[in-house]
Amino acid sequence: MNKIFLLVTLALASYANDTIIQPKKCEIIKLSNFTTLVSCNKLDYIVQTKESRRDDEDNMKKIIVLSEKDNKIIINK
Repeated sequence: MNKIFLLVTLALASYANDTIIQPKKCEIIKLSNFTTLVSCNKLDYIVQTKESRRDDEDNMKKIIVLSEKDNKIIINK
């Protein structure tokens, strides 16, 4: 019984190790007060913010994804 339990535990641990997403190492570079470059793996993100007038107002202005082939705007307010 103990051998079966040990085998099942090892099989589950092996399966979980393959399916769990590993955290990415990202580099963050602040280009200016309102512009930040975030680089993760093969994608780069340019995040532009604006100064909010109120506390409940969102300060996100634009997010641009840069890849080797093209650029796409995700959020544009």
